[in-house]
Amino acid sequence: MSFPLASVHLIVVNTKLQIDGTDERSAAGQSVQNTILLQIPEGEFEALQPHLKFIPLELSSCLQREHEAIRAVYFMNRGIASMLVQTADGRSVEVGACGREDMVGLALAAGLDTFTHSVIMQVPGDGFQIDGATMKRVLASSPELKRMLMLRLGLRLAQLEQSAVCNRLHNVKQRLARWLLVTLDRLQSDVIRTTHEFLSKMIGTDRPTISVAVAELEAEGIIGHTRGSILIKNRPMLEGQACECYAAIQKFNAELGL
Repeated sequence: MSFPLASVHLIVVNTKLQIDGTDERSAAGQSVQNTILLQIPEGEFEALQPHLKFIPLELSSCLQREHEAIRAVYFMNRGIASMLVQTADGRSVEVGACGREDMVGLALAAGLDTFTHSVIMQVPGDGFQIDGATMKRVLASSPELKRMLMLRLGLRLAQLEQSAVCNRLHNVKQRLARWLLVTLDRLQSDVIRTTHEFLSKMIGTDRPTISVAVAELEAEGIIGHTRGSILIKNRPMLEGQACECYAAIQKFNAELGL
């Protein structure tokens, strides 16, 4: 699998602010939005802090390749990353998504050293990177961080199971509506920057089929579409178009801090 890699600039995390009684942690002038980094105890955050590096994440940048060693993990801050599995004939399908509620590289917390899927940015953003070996050392003395990561690993398994059902039983329009809603839950905007070609990889179909589904949702006044972006105009109607898989996934949002 070949994905273009984004160039990145690394900035060491070095500040933390207290505002209105709530911990608001920041990195070199950039606010921390990742719910894991915001919720872990102060002592555990301070153990991570010297090792975190802030990086911008461009659309389609690859954070991890299938079957390669986990050399670094990423606490997502803004944007959405997709977990993709590719078949031998080059087709791919999304098996999960993660945003500011998650960490790319959860398998490391369970003692695994390689990925079974690729991870690419489906919506551009930024995050905090930490070396894999360093993360293992920090986890050894950070019980709450490890508990939160293992919880997310369990919820991801549930998400993977639901995605498998969805991809097998539901039509493209339903799956597209579900994908848009899951993505919205992880953004702070009603605009999703993506393309039909990229959506076809996420949904596991071809580009013309995605274009038809997008056109139908637009004709119904549910979304607006311009080159490179989709505007959600009517979320309740979009939820009505989605299959029951979205409701099954959404029930975990509160536990993830969404």
